[in-house]
Amino acid sequence: MNLRRTIIHVALATLCVSLQGCFTGVESTPRISSDDIRRQGAAGVTAEQLFLSDILPTPPAAWTQGKDFRVTDNRIKLIFTTQSSPADSLTGRLLKLDGISSARSLTGDDASEITFYDSQGGRYYYRIPYLDKTKLDTLARLDIPFTIDMEMVRVVDSRMRGQNYFITTPLWYNDREGDFDAVNGLRHIEVKIDSVGPGNVNFPFAVYFSVVDPVLAKQVKGHHALLMSVGTSRAATRNFETLFAFDNPRKLHPLVTDAAWELIIRSKVEKGMSREECRLALGAPAEVLRIPTYGGMSERWTYTDGVFLIFEDGFLSRFRL
Repeated sequence: MNLRRTIIHVALATLCVSLQGCFTGVESTPRISSDDIRRQGAAGVTAEQLFLSDILPTPPAAWTQGKDFRVTDNRIKLIFTTQSSPADSLTGRLLKLDGISSARSLTGDDASEITFYDSQGGRYYYRIPYLDKTKLDTLARLDIPFTIDMEMVRVVDSRMRGQNYFITTPLWYNDREGDFDAVNGLRHIEVKIDSVGPGNVNFPFAVYFSVVDPVLAKQVKGHHALLMSVGTSRAATRNFETLFAFDNPRKLHPLVTDAAWELIIRSKVEKGMSREECRLALGAPAEVLRIPTYGGMSERWTYTDGVFLIFEDGFLSRFRL
């Protein structure tokens, strides 16, 4: 047991060191090799968790003129000073960095002012109080509210474009000129990544894909995408490892029949399915309640959307979807 703990601690320390080495920004960030993935496996870290974990934003001290940000919400106008150019809506526009300078807040305190411009000749000023340029340059990262860092998008695109993965979520989106409508898709199927573009205010990356199987591709028409996050913040709830898998899940479950698998990829269940088959079809439940009965053990799975499953002796007997 002590040896296992030592291995885990060493592996985690190696991961931390590799992440710290990314401070200089996304463009100079080294890729994680297959050797790194094998080493981290000793610490229980999956290859999917490691895949994009080394991508970090460029610190503000390394920002250069022309660095671009895509506006995701018109509320961004609230952060700009009154000297900024008027605009009915900034949503969808690209704002480019012009420069960062020292300034004064309305109360006379030290501040920093970031100047942006767009293709329509507008200029926009974002003043950050209590943080002069010297202090701002010490930050590891600086997020501009209601924007997506397009440099990050391009780096994620370079990693994922043209690669094949297996989707693990049925929560797909149709892109309607920048507006993403949620649709019911398939899970545990192989897809090819066409591109990665800017997402929305909650999830900055839109991962566009094509279904590999020609039969399934005819059943799911449209320009589909998954909305994804990257990083370790509380908002990063849809990272790569929650959406994709490297290995074919069908091969990992050889005892599942073809008929059951057809239900699973469509997030459907039927009486007689095992708990593992139901977990593959619907994901892990929010709550599990086990109740002893005269005939054995009854188990109730409850999901946050009101779905529930009831198992008798390990097999599905009743459900509500």
